[in-house]
Amino acid sequence: MSDNKLVKSIMDAATLTALAAGIGWVSKKVLKEDLTANPSTSVKNYVKFTAVMAASIAAKDYLVKEKILPD
Repeated sequence: MSDNKLVKSIMDAATLTALAAGIGWVSKKVLKEDLTANPSTSVKNYVKFTAVMAASIAAKDYLVKEKILPD
C-alpha cells in the first residue's frame, strides 16, 4: 500500500512540475515576461510563481476530473 502512495505522490509531483513548466514557458512567450523566476528574490516574483503554481494545480484537477489524467 505504501508503494502505491509513493508512486501517486511522485506522479502528482511530476505532473505539477510539467504543467508549471509548460505554463511558465507559454506565458514567457506570450507575455514576454518570466513568470517562473526565483521567487525568493522579490515579492513580485513570488506572486507570479504562486500564480503559475495555482494555475497548474487547477489544470491538473481539471484534467483528472475530465478523466484525461488517471486518478
